[in-house]
Amino acid sequence: MKKLWIVLLALVLVACSATSDGETNEMTKIGVLQLMDHEALNNTYEGFMDALKDNGYVEGENLEIEFQNPNNDKSSLATMAQQIVNSDPDLILAIGTGSAQALQQETAEIPILGTAITDYVEVGLVSSNENPGGNISGSSDFCDMEIQMDLIEELVSDVKRVGLLYTSSEQNSIVQAQQMKEECAKRGWEVVEKTISDLTMVNDAMTAFIGDVDALYIPTDNPLASSMASVETIASENKIVTVVGCDTMVADGGLASIGVNYYDLGYETGLNAIKVLKGEVNISELPIYFMDSDTATVYYNSLIAERMGYELPSSILENGQDMAQ
Repeated sequence: MKKLWIVLLALVLVACSATSDGETNEMTKIGVLQLMDHEALNNTYEGFMDALKDNGYVEGENLEIEFQNPNNDKSSLATMAQQIVNSDPDLILAIGTGSAQALQQETAEIPILGTAITDYVEVGLVSSNENPGGNISGSSDFCDMEIQMDLIEELVSDVKRVGLLYTSSEQNSIVQAQQMKEECAKRGWEVVEKTISDLTMVNDAMTAFIGDVDALYIPTDNPLASSMASVETIASENKIVTVVGCDTMVADGGLASIGVNYYDLGYETGLNAIKVLKGEVNISELPIYFMDSDTATVYYNSLIAERMGYELPSSILENGQDMAQ
């Protein structure tokens, strides 16, 4: 009789572990390593979480999140990557190139989905975009440099010299900087390149561009994205047309951008996470997701234009999205 009760109890437990549609209520654990705190990366995480919630993964009910953010401190980044891997999650989300690289050093087995990363191949995260070949895949914030330089040409007539500002230690930015220089060479534009190693150098770097460039380009650089207020002050006072790598950098002080929406990018990453968690796809065979450049949005900041005394082209006002806050 005792054995019969044990069997019946087991059957009840199995029945209670399933929902009416046959899906499990079993707890799923996801580790998240976000490189630093700024709006673009925050929006990516928000989109990721909303995709999970919209598909039945609710934090505190059937989803456990271990979230770590080292605020771009390299030693903390390595420690936090190790902590996440040691917690044995079902999947890890890496927000930013540095996060993915740190996690790559810690595990070759736990599935890792990256996002807000420009070029997975160039920084050694995957074998190819089409067939990653390991435990890492994800989504890219790449936006064709040709259309970004087209935007500069739309904003400034007779371009000859373009400033380029980025952080020297940011692999993501280094890749974009090289792409930008190659595109400018095709157009016969001279590039005036300045790099920073920390945020105390932003003012000096920006001051060096005054009167020396027709426009300035800043890629999706995480430290600079968190310091757009400093960039904006000097750019506005000296009428430097500043094109930046993403929408949130426009909201925070850039004049204009063309590119992806980071919330949407995170949402798509969340949808792919669900496929991996359900076993619908092997991460080693999951292609890197790229948003369609043909649907890229032009973003502008009307308040920055007003401060500069700059009149935005009607084509941008009619078709773009104003990020003024």
